[in-house]
Amino acid sequence: MKLNRRLEALEREINCEPIVLHMPDGRIERLPANQATGILARSVHKKRSHEIDLGAQSISSTEPGGGHLIDLARAILNSPLEDAR
Repeated sequence: MKLNRRLEALEREINCEPIVLHMPDGRIERLPANQATGILARSVHKKRSHEIDLGAQSISSTEPGGGHLIDLARAILNSPLEDAR
């Protein structure tokens, strides 16, 4: 039981700092920290959602621990389309 309580406390501590998205109009949007990997995965597969759209529209982001997953997702989402030959 002690291990479960310790893991739950660790998860709460890790997830308390949100992802901060800086938008072009100066506003700030916040997303839960545990969504960074999901946003990256959905951007690779071009699956759109509200969070994906926010990430694509943002101009920069600050992630817990100094991560850059949202920056990578933004680069994928805003990359030029491939030529259809």
